[in-house]
Amino acid sequence: MTGVFLAIVPAAIWLVFFYLQDRAEPEPKGFVLGVFALGALLAAGVGIPLVNNVFRTSHWIYTDTLTTILGGILVVGFTQEFLKYAAVRYSIYNSGEFDEPTDGVIYATAAGLGYATVLNIQFVVSNGGVDLGAGVIRIAVVALAQAAFSGITGYFLGRAKFESEQIWWMPLGITLAAIFNGIFNWLQGIVTQPRITLSGTTTNTWMGLVLASAVALATTGLILWLVRRNLKSMQAGK
Repeated sequence: MTGVFLAIVPAAIWLVFFYLQDRAEPEPKGFVLGVFALGALLAAGVGIPLVNNVFRTSHWIYTDTLTTILGGILVVGFTQEFLKYAAVRYSIYNSGEFDEPTDGVIYATAAGLGYATVLNIQFVVSNGGVDLGAGVIRIAVVALAQAAFSGITGYFLGRAKFESEQIWWMPLGITLAAIFNGIFNWLQGIVTQPRITLSGTTTNTWMGLVLASAVALATTGLILWLVRRNLKSMQAGK
């Protein structure tokens, strides 16, 4: 139970952070939590079974570097990012509450954090608990990374609704998010791979957290800056 609680905490913290970015016209909390729950349901009902039981990625994805990258992008990345996109596009997207480009980032991040929460709960349950050191760090890494990738999709969603973008715009956004997803997971595997020392085998989990934090902060900062710049351009054009 402690592990499940810890699996929820990072997502809750990030959700509050992103919610506070929309101070001018905050979204209804119920809608944000609803999209969070929908992201979690899609992860549990579609995403995880598809990746683990249909594609059976654990049996082949770490065969070699090229397979790890391509599998991470084309299978894991596209599955996760499309489902997080769907959680927003086919729920709140056409609502009157989705009334500015920033909302795309807020709702997509909520869906991504819901997805991350289920991934973390699955990790805790499948391991019979969680180590308060390496396990907690892994949970934080998943929440940070999923939030960052969802923010990319959210930015494209916001632009797609309020600007006359080409038909390829949204597929491009999902593709970019999937590429970031796959490459991040590959890099994380490199920086956290076990090392043999005189005292035994060690796993540098802290480097994974550093990588995830850097990716999340850089991606989030860029996305929020782009959204606010677009808002200023739209207001100036009125």
